[in-house]
Amino acid sequence: MVNWDDMRYLLAVARGGSMSAAARALKVNHATVIRRIRSLEHQLGSTLFDRIGHTYVITPAGQVAFDAAEQMEAESAAVERQIVGQVTELSGPIRVTAPEAMGRDFLLPALKVFTRRYPEILVDLSLSMRTYDLGLREADVAIRVTDQPPGDVVGRKITTLAMAVYGLAGTDLTAARIDRVISMAPAEAPLPEWAVRYCPRARASLLTDSPGLQADAIREGFGCARLPCGMGDLDASLQRVPDIPLEQGSQIWILTHVDVRTNARIRVFRDFMQVYFEERRDLLEGMRVNAAASA
Repeated sequence: MVNWDDMRYLLAVARGGSMSAAARALKVNHATVIRRIRSLEHQLGSTLFDRIGHTYVITPAGQVAFDAAEQMEAESAAVERQIVGQVTELSGPIRVTAPEAMGRDFLLPALKVFTRRYPEILVDLSLSMRTYDLGLREADVAIRVTDQPPGDVVGRKITTLAMAVYGLAGTDLTAARIDRVISMAPAEAPLPEWAVRYCPRARASLLTDSPGLQADAIREGFGCARLPCGMGDLDASLQRVPDIPLEQGSQIWILTHVDVRTNARIRVFRDFMQVYFEERRDLLEGMRVNAAASA
């Protein structure tokens, strides 16, 4: 009988391409991953990966095992979702994922109110640029910026996320005077489209995919960056560049998997956050320029 726990290691190595990536994903050490893969190979009597340089490439036998492991993973998650969907108690943990930019200034105040109202519910919040899989129960609730939610989830579109270009507060900011830009663009084309269009003197000063780090970099003098208005307008140390127009980005959704939508603690959290977001729609849409000053 194949040990299902070992199959999780097969999935992690195949998806990550290395033992180190699998160790990080599973939060174990490198030696544990190697030991569990060797154990699985012994159980199955076949080599599952070929090592090419630092990369582990799955073998034909490994692919057969991988396909079976994915099916087992999906079936296990489905059972768990259906059981979770029957919970009626307003207590226990909720795993929530949201974009990093919504964390400190936007979500933490909401969670403060929510946890006072429901003190027995523990929110486990992950802020990440990665899209968590609700079907595999990587999260119970996803606050997601997307125009196309997956087909196996239910939820509600709240609004459209607006973006603006920000620099240090108290400076005489205009597009023509911007000479340094903090960008998410790739290194081979480092200037974002807005800088190319509006800022003839601009050059890239820093590349990062972290909105929080972009805001920190503005404060450290690296230049200007485009940030979500729901983040930038709440930060008194930042101000918009007035002659660069808003950009309407993707939609904001609050999503849960269809199987867990009736779970009591997930339902009250989802309903609470929907009201919270709707009350702050003007901030998210970039219509509340002086939010920090008026808070």
